[in-house]
Order: sequence, then structure tokens, then C-alpha cells
Amino acid sequence: MNAAGKDTLSDRLILAGELTIYTVSETFKRVQDYLNRPPPYILDLSGITELDGAGLQLLLWLRDMICARGDSLRLAGQSPTVSEIFALLQLGSSFGDSGGCA
Repeated sequence: MNAAGKDTLSDRLILAGELTIYTVSETFKRVQDYLNRPPPYILDLSGITELDGAGLQLLLWLRDMICARGDSLRLAGQSPTVSEIFALLQLGSSFGDSGGCA
């Protein structure tokens, strides 16, 4: 966060394009690098055009890793594709204001 207490683009992990079985391995490397930085953890999915089970599994793994550290993952944006899948699978609370951490 910047001095004014607002998140900046440098705080965000911005994922765009396809997050599918074909791209998840490459994206996993970016996600691992993101986890090596200090909080806050902010995920921007507003550019996701396609999401399958492998991509969803990566997102849930990211959330679980951050929660295991005692931190939270905030969702800063989601594309219509992501919104539709989250609604269909009732995952809205998994990435809600509390970061989905119980």
C-alpha cells in the first residue's frame, strides 16, 4: 500500500487472458514469485477471458497458501467469465472481503 493507505498496481497480481490447463504451469511461476513478496495480497482477475478447473485450482491454492500465512487475499477485479464461474460454483465467499480465510 502507498502512504495514503491505498493499494497500488505494484501490490496486485494481475492475471489476464486464459487461465486454463494450457497456461496454468506458466502462471504458477508468476504466482510463486508473487508469494515471495510481503502483503498486501491483491488479485486482479478482470482480464481473465477463459477459466477452467486447472485455473480455478491454482486460484484456490493461492488463497490457501496466503491464508496459511495468516494473511488474506483481496479480489480487486473479476471479469464476467470469472464472475459467472464463481457464481455457478458458489465461490464468491472464497474470495470475499475476508480473503476467504476462515
